[in-house]
Amino acid sequence: MLKETTYKEKFVMLAPWLAAIVDSVKKDLKNEHLKKDLGFVRQYFPGKNYNKLTSEELAAAYAHALANSENGEELAEFISNRWLLKHTDLYHYFEHKLSQINPNFNEIETLDLAAAEKMMEEAITLHGAPRTYLFCVLNSVVFPDEIYKRLNKRALEDIEKVTEQKAAFEEAQSVEKMKQNYEQRIARLTDKYEKKILGLQSMYTKDVESLKKQLANLQRKHHSSKEHS
Repeated sequence: MLKETTYKEKFVMLAPWLAAIVDSVKKDLKNEHLKKDLGFVRQYFPGKNYNKLTSEELAAAYAHALANSENGEELAEFISNRWLLKHTDLYHYFEHKLSQINPNFNEIETLDLAAAEKMMEEAITLHGAPRTYLFCVLNSVVFPDEIYKRLNKRALEDIEKVTEQKAAFEEAQSVEKMKQNYEQRIARLTDKYEKKILGLQSMYTKDVESLKKQLANLQRKHHSSKEHS
């Protein structure tokens, strides 16, 4: 149950996902938080232009601030709200589903396991496990703990698959690039030696023509000497 969980506690649960969350709301962080909180900028990004900060730099700073800053809860709520605003499709999905169970869905304490599992599976099909998990945690969807465990596992498995696919794609790209490099080198060498062969052929042709002329002269001289003898 997450109804009583603080935003800071939620972000402890979502530690493996913080970089992705921060990356999706980095414009909001720069334009709304960092622009106003120059003390935060001086503390975490001394001598840097906050508009040029990378997602990795932002994630590292906010991870520390959420855990150690006095206003960590406020920051966690701000990040959470900005992320949720970018995923209203999930809000509408769960609002619709929960309203079918109870029109006053905010009064629901927890869903029974069967209903929760069915809702989880449908949400994963429509929105993917990672987004579904993040939304459910940040918006305190009334799933039982068992469903949260399953959903977290599915989300991590999906991310692992994506990472593996990305690695395989990058490897394939690398192999393709190597292939292209070798093909280019072969093409250059082929062109080089074809030109060399053409040059040799030209020289050979000239030498043959020269030899033919010399042979013809010798033959003429031979006939001429026979006529005079």
